Amino acid sequence: MKTERDRLPKSPPLIPRPVTGTVLFLFGFLAALAGPGGPGEWNKHLAVLKKIHAEVKEMGPYPGEDFVHREFFVGEDDDDTNKDIQVVVLIQSFESKEKMTIQVTEMARDQRNSRTSLAKTTKAVVCLVAEDRVEIKSSDYEKSDLDKLAPEILTAVRNKKRLLKFN
Repeated sequence: MKTERDRLPKSPPLIPRPVTGTVLFLFGFLAALAGPGGPGEWNKHLAVLKKIHAEVKEMGPYPGEDFVHREFFVGEDDDDTNKDIQVVVLIQSFESKEKMTIQVTEMARDQRNSRTSLAKTTKAVVCLVAEDRVEIKSSDYEKSDLDKLAPEILTAVRNKKRLLKFN
């Protein structure tokens, strides 16, 4: 026996079901990108690391070397002896990718001789760079620390290029 409800004609849904699923999926994806700790935050680091790679690679290798190895110091002064953070960038080519290793050493002044600095801590970031993509393989830094340090490294690279007249 049919009830009153079964006899009424069914109206079509306002939004077709496949479209509803797609809209919900896209909304969730965009919310994940915008949320704290999502890929949107990490892209800031990747963009700066990509710029560091491009700037250092532009300086080229030293004569007789088939890799790029450059040293920079982070700080405000043009005199590297007054800076307490040393950065070494190594770029090596492997097949269609390049491996970029950034080693950061924080220095501390020696108590006996104020002109001498000794290594206090050393941390590294290892990236793979292929075409327009940068992928962090390992990092001794938290995202927030890398967010602060990466632009400072980029500034140090650009300052060194300016001093060496690479521009």
